[in-house]
Amino acid sequence: MANTVKSRLASWAARAPVTAFLAGSFLWAWLLWGYWIPAMPPGGLEMSPIFLVSAILGGFAPSLVAIAVAWTLAGRAGIAQLLAPLVRWRIHPGWYAVALLTAPAVTLIIVAIQAMVIGGNRFSGIGVPIPILLIWPLMAGLGEEIGWRGFLLPRLQPRLGVLPAALVIGAIWGLWHLPADYIALKAYGDWFIPAFLVNGPIVLTAHAIIMSWLWNRTGGNLLLIVLYHFTITASAMVVPSGFTDGARGVLAAAIGAGCFWIVAVGLVTWRGSDFTLVESAPPANSSA
Repeated sequence: MANTVKSRLASWAARAPVTAFLAGSFLWAWLLWGYWIPAMPPGGLEMSPIFLVSAILGGFAPSLVAIAVAWTLAGRAGIAQLLAPLVRWRIHPGWYAVALLTAPAVTLIIVAIQAMVIGGNRFSGIGVPIPILLIWPLMAGLGEEIGWRGFLLPRLQPRLGVLPAALVIGAIWGLWHLPADYIALKAYGDWFIPAFLVNGPIVLTAHAIIMSWLWNRTGGNLLLIVLYHFTITASAMVVPSGFTDGARGVLAAAIGAGCFWIVAVGLVTWRGSDFTLVESAPPANSSA
């Protein structure tokens, strides 16, 4: 019975790798994170060893599911092809600067605007232990980007185009975070839905546009994408995206999302041709 189920799942993944990837990524993460929605105390997020393990394992869902589907499609060769862009470190230093400095630079601007509009000092300094500040964002980048940009993006771009694929992945990426964001943002109470939309799909779609541009301009360099994701998470840890007091918190997060959307729209306007051409060929067995 187990072998039959395994065989059918493998056959389905081979026929519809994108669908299998999305289903596996959501199911894996949402089951692990969903448990903590009723289990977490009403007051909000409380760290515990079991919760941290669940958070980490759920966060690795996109990349590990992508590896599993790649293995189903082409065995070890499929995995090697998927992971090859992750070790392309020989690239112009300017691209490293783009990947590592864009999100932190925009975050500093966000802090300044929030201080003028809302007041207070949003910058918390390095209050997070350095090892956690380095390890957690790196796990987030590696845990997700092999899936989102390494597996999904090159399969959607040839069908949808660069910008539509980025918009679709941004929306999927944001929705995928729903259980985790509910746990983190449940203190918003009645303001949770707008807080989730701003901190999730809205801002992540802006990031998806920027990351799609970076991925295409560097020939599909996945290492730079992981580094960009690293800076998103690290910046959010140093400067939390919003407060926890309803409308004021949503406004703070909206200022942040708006700044990243200005960068995304600016890229589309300035480098319009980069969003209309797809130079990379679709991967083999890229049916939905």
